[in-house]
Order: sequence, then structure tokens, then C-alpha cells
Amino acid sequence: MSHGQGDWSEGTEEERPVSDLYAALTDLMSMEGSERLSIHRGLWGPDTTTDEEALDRAKRTLVQGCRLGPGKHVLDAGCGVGGTAIFLAETHGVRVTGLTNCEPQVAVAARKARERGVGHLVEFKFGDFMDLPFPDAAFDIVLNHESLCYAVDKPAYLRGVYRVLKPGGRWRSLDADLANRTEPLTERLDALLAALEWNWRLPPYRAWRDVLSMAEEAGFTGVEAQDLTSEALPSTDRIRRRYSLFSFLNPRIRDMNPAFQEAMDGSVCFAQGLSEGLFKYRLISATRPI
Repeated sequence: MSHGQGDWSEGTEEERPVSDLYAALTDLMSMEGSERLSIHRGLWGPDTTTDEEALDRAKRTLVQGCRLGPGKHVLDAGCGVGGTAIFLAETHGVRVTGLTNCEPQVAVAARKARERGVGHLVEFKFGDFMDLPFPDAAFDIVLNHESLCYAVDKPAYLRGVYRVLKPGGRWRSLDADLANRTEPLTERLDALLAALEWNWRLPPYRAWRDVLSMAEEAGFTGVEAQDLTSEALPSTDRIRRRYSLFSFLNPRIRDMNPAFQEAMDGSVCFAQGLSEGLFKYRLISATRPI
């Protein structure tokens, strides 16, 4: 079985929309009274001691060198319940628009922004980032925090990002991609990749060099990537163990919320793939030329 086929073809994107997966997970987080603003992987450094510190470090890394501040306008494409957008408003005083294709997340994110005192700086919209509902040259920065993987047509998405960026604007993505390989995937790794794409409702993963080429073809300059796999590995394993513990303590959750099972099983696949070199976790950055 070749990755991106098999299991993926058993249900189309229309039949298993990713928005339904995240709507169910958002309901679960609300039911448990969670105050977490994201379920992203954090980045661990020598002085990192908690998951929250690792998440904050990831958000700082995502915008490092972007010169954020009052007067700047950021698009968080695939914003979830607002974790990255709210953090940037709190720490940089920047205006942020968050876009999500999961409608229940809009109200949750807006409420959390008001509770954190940045409701005047952050707004959240329901929409598909494959068809960015914004005018040309509307943003100084466009961010994808673990959301680029959901772009079904990445060249088309990057052309859209280029369009909505101001001249001189920056695009930054923090996400996983396929590691470069000189040999075909083994049958086990191929099955692992297919299971991850099925559980997380992902289109086929692409190699990072493909993404860099796509960005250049869209017109971006200064396209580069930084490998942060070693910093993401601790968080990835902690998420996997947290899901497993939660499932053990709540044995009926798989029946009550199948989305949780998909998310957990996908996290297990991802942790294995990252630790075995199937994936790399990278920061990709590019600039729209002036």
C-alpha cells in the first residue's frame, strides 16, 4: 500500500471533513474544563521545564525575527481555539486575525481572547484557508502553526498567502514534513504514514524540499528551513503519553467521542514516525519581495 492511498481512499475529505474532527475535540476540551489554548507540540530547550513553557517557546520561535509590534497585522491561518493568536497579542501588542474552518472554535477563541484581555486586538473568522477571504496585501505576516499539513493543494495555498501579504511581508510555518529518503519506505513505515494521514484526516504529506520549491514557485524569496526535530521530540512523546493516560482513566471515551480515538491513534503514529526519522519538524520561512 502506498501512503496517501488505501485507508485515505476509504473516505473522502467531504465524507470525513477535518472540521468535524476538530469540532469534536473542541467539545471534549470544553467538557473537561481545559484551559489549554492549543494542542500543538512545544519546543524544548535546555531551560524548558513544563509543557506550557515549551508551547510558548514554539510560538516565540514561529515569529522570531518578524519584528512584531503595534500596527502590524498577522493572519493565523488555521488558528484553532486561538492559542497562538492570543499569545502574540499578549506579548507583542499586535493585531491578529485568526481563521479556522471549524465553526465552533470561533466562539471559543473569541471568549478566551476576551478573558485574557486582548479581545480588542484579536478577531476570529470562520472560513477555508484554501480560499483566503481577505483582500490583497492585507497582512504583514501569515502564520501556519501546525496547519500547513492540512492544505490539500499546497501550491495554490501558497499563492493565496503571497496574495494577501504586503510587499516585504513574511510567511512562517512550524510543522512536520516527510524526511528526505534515498530509498522507498518500508512496508511498516508506509503503513504508519497511511494510518497517521487517516486518523488526522490529512492529505498526503510532502517532503520539505517540495514545500520550499512550491514557495519559490509562488514568488517568495529567502525561502529556508530550520530542522527543530530534536526540540519537538520530547513534547511529541509527552502528548502521546497524555492521550494514553487519559484514555486509560476514561475507558468509555473512545465510544463517547470517536474523534478522541482518532486524535490519540494519530499522535501515537506521529510520535513513532518522528522518533524513527520518517518525519522532520521544521520552521519554514519566506518573504514576499518588495
